[in-house]
Amino acid sequence: MKKGKTKGAVEYVERLIKVQPNEMEWRLLQALCYERMGQFSMARRLFKDILKQRPLLLRALHGLAMVMHKNHEGPAVFEMLDRALELARSEKKVNEERNIRILTAQMHVVKGELEEALEKFQALINENPSDFRPYLCQGIVYSLLDKEKEALEQFEIYQSLVPEEFPQKKFLDDVILSARTESKQQLGKELQS
Repeated sequence: MKKGKTKGAVEYVERLIKVQPNEMEWRLLQALCYERMGQFSMARRLFKDILKQRPLLLRALHGLAMVMHKNHEGPAVFEMLDRALELARSEKKVNEERNIRILTAQMHVVKGELEEALEKFQALINENPSDFRPYLCQGIVYSLLDKEKEALEQFEIYQSLVPEEFPQKKFLDDVILSARTESKQQLGKELQS
């Protein structure tokens, strides 16, 4: 997939699914392959199948939200996320609820609704100031708005809170570097993918 050979990758993933049909990672990868190939209806179906088994799986919710966005499904993206949020609340799954709220705010960024996203991230910060993720996201949004001072402040708070041993820290640090050095247009394109 990294080499742009998604068609070949999907063949391998489908073989892996035959060998390990219960492995969720392969199913997520399969759906992602179809999304990358622009086969949105197939990707959508695969993500929905995953969510039937695990309705609060964040990676599947994110994948489905992106497919729906790329398929120009408008408000249906947020309706789907709202249903997942209500399920998390009804099952009292606090971590999943917060993750879905972060994903919802991120989808506002993807849709270009930056002020709405900032409000949602700020609400998340107000509720839990020790969670580094909303600060990172706000820094990216401020970068998109060409508000470098505010972006830098948010990135500094993020850096002070993110644990050194956090598995995706290097990746997130690269995201910050991109946000601080790339043009607004290029950064927007990266967020869309």
